[in-house]
Amino acid sequence: MFFLLWGFLIWLGASAIFRFAGHFFFLPENQLMMLASYILVIPLILVLTLPIYRYKRIEGHERLKVAVLIALPGMLIDAIVLIYFLDLFVNLDPETDRYFGSWLLWTYSLIIFTGLFQERNTYKNILVILKQGKNK
Repeated sequence: MFFLLWGFLIWLGASAIFRFAGHFFFLPENQLMMLASYILVIPLILVLTLPIYRYKRIEGHERLKVAVLIALPGMLIDAIVLIYFLDLFVNLDPETDRYFGSWLLWTYSLIIFTGLFQERNTYKNILVILKQGKNK
C-alpha cells in the first residue's frame, strides 16, 4: 500500500506542476527545452525511487514489483486524464498533447526501469545500458 500511495503522490505532484507550469516545459518550437524535459526527469526519477528502495530494504526481484506499484497509480489515472487533456491542462497548447503523452510514457518507463537493477550496481548498469544505446 505504501508504494501505491507513493506513486499517487508522485503523480499528484507532477500533475500539479504541469497544470500550473506546463507551458514552460512543453514548447514544440523550443527543441532544447523539449529535450531538457525528457533528460532532466531521469535524475528526478532516480531520486524518487532509489532512496525508497533502500529505505524500505527492497532487494532483488522485489524491486521490479515495487517499481510497477509506484508507476501504476499514475498510469491508470493518466489513462483517464489524457482524455480530458484540453480541459485539465488549459495552460498547455492543444498541440502539445502528443508530447505530454510521450513524456508520460517515458517517465513511467523510467520508474519501471529502476526496478530492474540490484542495489550495488544500479548506477553502473544504467550507464552501461545508456552507452550501449549510443553505440548502436
